[in-house]
Amino acid sequence: MGVRLTWCVLAMALLACLAGCGSAGVDRVDVTWETSPPPRWGLYPGYRQEIPCPKGAAYTVNVFSKGKDFTGGSVTDAGSGLAFRPSAGSRDITAESPDRFTLVLTVTLPAEKSGPARRQRFLRVEKKDDKIFFEFLKN
Repeated sequence: MGVRLTWCVLAMALLACLAGCGSAGVDRVDVTWETSPPPRWGLYPGYRQEIPCPKGAAYTVNVFSKGKDFTGGSVTDAGSGLAFRPSAGSRDITAESPDRFTLVLTVTLPAEKSGPARRQRFLRVEKKDDKIFFEFLKN
């Protein structure tokens, strides 16, 4: 009886894991500070990273979906606020700016087999004094 119960629990856990693996969404965001050497931080849903932000600093943002590098861009301290520029060849990534020191990045994820493409807000970037904060939004 104990072995049968253990197998049932393992089977249910496996099914739950497999159900989550197929869902489209942003898995991870890599933030690289464009200095020499370039430090890199990997962010996952719910993570927040504080990074030094001297005037003119630039950060590359790489967006991963289903474990693959999907799209990206560059966040730059433009002096009067933050600026976002999509990378060459990137697709379906935009930034909204509620104020000059805040950006909210959104990506359009490709359609799944049985559904339409969907937009996902995934990253909030905020500059305060000499620090910049990258927060991977939970969806």
